[in-house]
Amino acid sequence: MSDKLKKGKPDVTLDLRGEPCPEPQIEIVKRLNQMKEGQVIEIISDDEPAELSIPMICESRGYPCEVEREGNTFRIRILKTK
Repeated sequence: MSDKLKKGKPDVTLDLRGEPCPEPQIEIVKRLNQMKEGQVIEIISDDEPAELSIPMICESRGYPCEVEREGNTFRIRILKTK
């Protein structure tokens, strides 16, 4: 996993707690499309389906990501590439 995902403050943070599927996925894709290569976005969510679907979106686009669970909430960091 990229050191950029693990270190430092993300360039963008989206707190999507309380947002039901598919809203988190739509917002994340929209924001990723606005970001520059090399930037990191961190998503905070409590939507169970998003914990699996967001990494799938990242994989399909070739973006490395990392998921950390904290109780009922999870954080996903995504590195925008290409």
